Amino acid sequence: ELKEYDEVDYISIPSKFVKRTFIEKGIREEKLIHIPYGVDLHEFRQIPKKDDVFRVVYAGAMTLQKGVHYLLQAFSELNLPLSELLLVGGFNDEIAPFFKEYEGSYKWIGHVPQRELYKYYSESSVFAFMSIQDGFGMVMAQAMACGLPVICTLNTGGEDIVREGIDGFIIPIRDVKALKEKLVYLHENIEMCKAM
Repeated sequence: ELKEYDEVDYISIPSKFVKRTFIEKGIREEKLIHIPYGVDLHEFRQIPKKDDVFRVVYAGAMTLQKGVHYLLQAFSELNLPLSELLLVGGFNDEIAPFFKEYEGSYKWIGHVPQRELYKYYSESSVFAFMSIQDGFGMVMAQAMACGLPVICTLNTGGEDIVREGIDGFIIPIRDVKALKEKLVYLHENIEMCKAM
């Protein structure tokens, strides 16, 4: 793979985060073509939310790399009134101890076909993506297409599509305190949450 990077004229990359990692590894910037991914707006669309629950949603693999354990910790410690943490995606055994530790503070529904995800996004209030490293988390763009503000880490490609304080918030990786602060802010300022 490294030999291929040397031999090609250009490398298509989806985010500023990926660009930084390539440059850090010695790839010349002029080789990099930065094109963020998009989503099909016929497939990902907002439908009316049917309740007043402050629902935090995450969709993706239930893994340590995706930072699910930080989301579980933050949400459990906050214990926000009239709120729910909804986890959508396949289970990985490495997350089992955290699912056990925070049992009762989340709702996990497992894998959902992509064409059905818009329903879960639309029934939520905010999308949280605490990934340690992700070239470009498509789930962020999907959630935004369904009308959700996004709280994500710097290492997700979020800085390419999330305008700080307008579409959501970008926080450091592994920062449970920052995640809690942003969740409390959106919970207490629901009109701002909806505007985002």
